[in-house]
Amino acid sequence: MFRLETERLVIREWEPRDRDAFRAMAQDTVVMRYINGGCPLSEDEIDAALARQRRNASELGYCMGALVEKATGQVVGVAGMQPLGTTGDLEIGWWLAPRVWGRGYATEAGGAAKSHVFEYLGRKRVVAIIDPPNEPSKRVALRLGLRFERRATGEELGHRLPDIVVDLFGLET
Repeated sequence: MFRLETERLVIREWEPRDRDAFRAMAQDTVVMRYINGGCPLSEDEIDAALARQRRNASELGYCMGALVEKATGQVVGVAGMQPLGTTGDLEIGWWLAPRVWGRGYATEAGGAAKSHVFEYLGRKRVVAIIDPPNEPSKRVALRLGLRFERRATGEELGHRLPDIVVDLFGLET
């Protein structure tokens, strides 16, 4: 069972009861502005994303999971790690409901994910892919010690969205 804890947050695998919270974020145009090529997810894409992350948790022992605020018990975002396309790298990521923006949750969750990749999974490299105009996420990546490496297409990275253009940030130990 995948679970990470920080002072204020829990990152855990998705449960059936989380679908409505995930759906609310995944169909919010403000949240999705820099995710999925800027397109909100359809109902089928929501189900596929949750199934993919449950499978990652089961088969790999990690996933982009539900980000839960300890104080309220509410799902307030998505955070964790997943394989990045065909690169062999592990991608860390975060996205949050607007009501919790500005609280430092992205940095806290991203830091937990980064530590898990290095300390628990024993990997020597971690990456984040960020939509080029997404300055807040770039600042989070830099705070976590990642550095800009290059601009890339989804196709170059073996991403499921081949036409996206992203800024690739990386960190090696």
